[in-house]
Amino acid sequence: MKINKKYIIALLLCIFVLSNANMSYAFSFRHGKRTQSVSAKIKSNSKQVENTYTNETHSIFSLKDCIEIAMLHNPAIRASLYNEDVYKSKIGQAWSGYFPQIAAGIDVSRSGNKYNKEIPPYNRRSVYSTMGYVPSISADMMIFDFGKTKATADMAKRMYEATQEDTKEYINNVIYRIKTAYYNILFAQAQVKVYEDTVNDYQLQQKQATGFYTYGVKPKIDVITAEYNLGKAKLNLVKAKNVLEVAQIELSKIMGIPEYTNYELSDQMHFNKYEISVDDAVNKAFEVRPELLSAAKNLEASKMNLRAARREFTPNIGIYGSYGNGLGNEYNVQSTQVGVGLNYTSLNLALLKKQVDEAKASYEMNKALYEDTRDNVYFNIKKNYLELETASEAIVIAKLALEQAKEQYRQVTGRYKAGVGNAIELKDGENTYLNARLDFYNAVLNYNITAASLEKEIGVPLEPSDKKVLEITSDDL
Repeated sequence: MKINKKYIIALLLCIFVLSNANMSYAFSFRHGKRTQSVSAKIKSNSKQVENTYTNETHSIFSLKDCIEIAMLHNPAIRASLYNEDVYKSKIGQAWSGYFPQIAAGIDVSRSGNKYNKEIPPYNRRSVYSTMGYVPSISADMMIFDFGKTKATADMAKRMYEATQEDTKEYINNVIYRIKTAYYNILFAQAQVKVYEDTVNDYQLQQKQATGFYTYGVKPKIDVITAEYNLGKAKLNLVKAKNVLEVAQIELSKIMGIPEYTNYELSDQMHFNKYEISVDDAVNKAFEVRPELLSAAKNLEASKMNLRAARREFTPNIGIYGSYGNGLGNEYNVQSTQVGVGLNYTSLNLALLKKQVDEAKASYEMNKALYEDTRDNVYFNIKKNYLELETASEAIVIAKLALEQAKEQYRQVTGRYKAGVGNAIELKDGENTYLNARLDFYNAVLNYNITAASLEKEIGVPLEPSDKKVLEITSDDL
């Protein structure tokens, strides 16, 4: 049996040429030199790094260290990165319509005559049967569909780019949470220091009151008041230590190492003045804020989806070919087929019309969502900017109040030691000084958290000013 190979070679050659052409066209968006993105670097590093943080090892973390650890160990960041891969694969899935579809199979059958048992043996025909094997192979490939596949692939690409921006936005939020937790620990440490100093002061005052009462200089009420103040200060110290432990657990959780708590922070509470105009902040956010860029990519994707839906009314043009070769007494048949066809696949005009209506509504929805996101970014930047200015002024006022309360406390303490002051005056001075210290630390905390929030809304870190408005010394801590 002679097989006509010319048709097969022509079919395979045509499919090969068109397949390579489609492949080059389909993945042309990948041509050119591409730099490794931040997301790719994080994913690459996270695969190579194991969690080596155990409570048997003591560590000292800076704010930068905490952020870097979170980039490697935070599981939600890794989940977002692999979500990018999911949407990236959808681009290739969309372009796959341009690639050949190959089918192969084999039909096996048996045929023959069966004699009737009721016929006498001398009249029965001889029994015979034949086995037939019909292997076949076919291939077809779309060569043009009036832009439907390209529109779908473009939509998938925009969705992939949107997920990349979503990852950046999530990293942006994680950095904000890291900074908030970090500053909360610094505040909790300062709060513990305040109550430790208060306990020490009240222990000293309790001894003084007891001594004054022993020598008849002060009444017993002073001893009772000092003991009460000391007990309350110890209770506040226990609560402050608990707040510190919770804040540390929160930071460990965000970093992605929740069981590790055997570390300390290298920084103390600080105040860095940031110089940026509100207009510059808004303009910068409109350029780089990942949430806004993601909304823009989703808007573009819905536009591509609308384009693809409108093009579903057009047919497909493709080539096809098949080859079959029968083996057996009755199946020794060879068939070869090559052709070009134009066809519609499941053309339902009512369905296509409603799909176009759905795509239009989706486009308008994403357009509104983009405008809403842009408005929210603008509002939040203005809000955080004004709050940052207020927080900056509050630090200056709180620092002045702290200095006055410290001087007042020094005077009432001296008066009580000299025997001319009373317990009520001493307690008022102590409470004023304690609250002034906490108010000052809280003002610094609010400023740093507000600055971190403004950085999150803009999408980039703020640059500290070289000009020192206020310097926090060790005496303030």
